[in-house]
Amino acid sequence: MRRRLHHGFTLLEVMAAMAILATALVVLLENHGMSLRLSDRSRKVSIAINLAKDLMTDLETEGWPELGVLQGSFDDLYPGLYPDFRWEREVVENNFWDYVRECYIRVYWKDGEAEQKIELTQMISAMDTEQQNLAKEESGDDDTSTGLSGASGTSGSSGTSSSGGKAGTKGGSKSGQ
Repeated sequence: MRRRLHHGFTLLEVMAAMAILATALVVLLENHGMSLRLSDRSRKVSIAINLAKDLMTDLETEGWPELGVLQGSFDDLYPGLYPDFRWEREVVENNFWDYVRECYIRVYWKDGEAEQKIELTQMISAMDTEQQNLAKEESGDDDTSTGLSGASGTSGSSGTSSSGGKAGTKGGSKSGQ
């Protein structure tokens, strides 16, 4: 009697191997798709951060910032490069010091159906006596000291009433571009 040698795989073994391979490929393709989406989101966040830093640098170099809200797109600065991105700059008075402005830079972009944003915050202080006097005039404070020492003047106005006046100014100073 001769024995038959079996070379190869049975149909059942081949089908099981194909099922395992197909499952592994589906998982790998899903991971690859998610990796592409996360990479695109990361790229957009990096672009938004760099654009916000650019706007904040412009704000810092222009001197004492004006109070209010400005909005715009990046078409003026970078024509055609960032059509899905827009920006907003808000400058408000600080509640504690007349010579400090709170500056907020927000960059928005579309990410599918949702709008995403990043925000940078910077405190900018008056650098010289002229800017400090301008800050006092804008805040309506009658105290003639610069406020750098933190001591209240002898005019009789307390820090509480002064900051209460600023809160009313903060809401009314917003303007659009």
